Amino acid sequence: MEIHPTGLPLRGHCVSFMIGKTDRVLEASQAITSRPLKSLPDYPGVMPKQGLIREQTERILDREVDLVVKAVPPGIVIVEGSFPFFDLENDPLLEVSHEVLLVCRRILSEFGCHSEFDEEYTVYCISDYQGDPEVFLTLHGDRIAALLKDERMALDEEEIRATLQVNLKYSKDDLTIVDWDGAFLFDPKGDFASNIELFQTANLQLLRSRILDNLLDSRLQQMVHLLRRTRERRLLRSGELRKVLREIIEIRTTSLLESEAVDQNIKLIGDWYSARLYGLISKKLHLEDWNRNITEKLDVLEDVYTMATENFSMSATQTLEFILIGGWFLLQLGWFTLLFLELFYLK
Repeated sequence: MEIHPTGLPLRGHCVSFMIGKTDRVLEASQAITSRPLKSLPDYPGVMPKQGLIREQTERILDREVDLVVKAVPPGIVIVEGSFPFFDLENDPLLEVSHEVLLVCRRILSEFGCHSEFDEEYTVYCISDYQGDPEVFLTLHGDRIAALLKDERMALDEEEIRATLQVNLKYSKDDLTIVDWDGAFLFDPKGDFASNIELFQTANLQLLRSRILDNLLDSRLQQMVHLLRRTRERRLLRSGELRKVLREIIEIRTTSLLESEAVDQNIKLIGDWYSARLYGLISKKLHLEDWNRNITEKLDVLEDVYTMATENFSMSATQTLEFILIGGWFLLQLGWFTLLFLELFYLK
């Protein structure tokens, strides 16, 4: 294993991936499993299962990029592009990564993924070193922070410090730095696959949250539209509202099964490395804020539905009373007509 003094370039490989949602049924040829080298409890069903759809290689900006297309049921496609770099400071990593993500987006479109919803992320993996990797933060901290921020301009020292301090160490010679757009993984044993799977799982949760949040916004607009249509028949509107309620119940069930279940399962691992790393990623991606916002919107939708149905129930009761009163008047009119006819014929 090579020691990197100040004068030698730092090398490794970069993994850029993009996640999309499709309505198609995905068929995987085999299951993908990654067993970390770090000690972890063997809890089945904690991580979403990934299946391999296909593998291919493309040349992008004079780099051989290995592309892997994976499926996570139901309807999630992950496209992952991996390429080596040989000089952290001077290689055009941002340019190559952007082109790789464009190819990933093109592949997502082949599976009919929704173009308005996708998540992208880049992980820089370094294993060719000895000693504590924190020395590289002193030597290459500005470059690492710029890559994590996907930024070409020079960053302020305070911004660099704040970016690099969001990290996690497990052993004395590894280090994981987490940010919104990317992460740096230092591990002399090259134990990267399980960590990348955690980053993909967190971004998958973010994608689901964004899609669900957008769906709730549309349901709120639909509810407002229904309430404003005062000239239409109330019974018809009541039926539409019942349909919206069924959709709300389905949305809440889906949210619990697909999103909250994963978060809760990973948290069950407790203080183990994967749970701690996932917690760090979740905090950086603001997953708890997304979940809180979605819960609040679901509550608002249910409250609006309750008020609307109560209003329609009262209106229906009033309508029935008017019908009964009108029927009573018609009945009285009928009796009066019969009485008049009898008196007329008796004369």
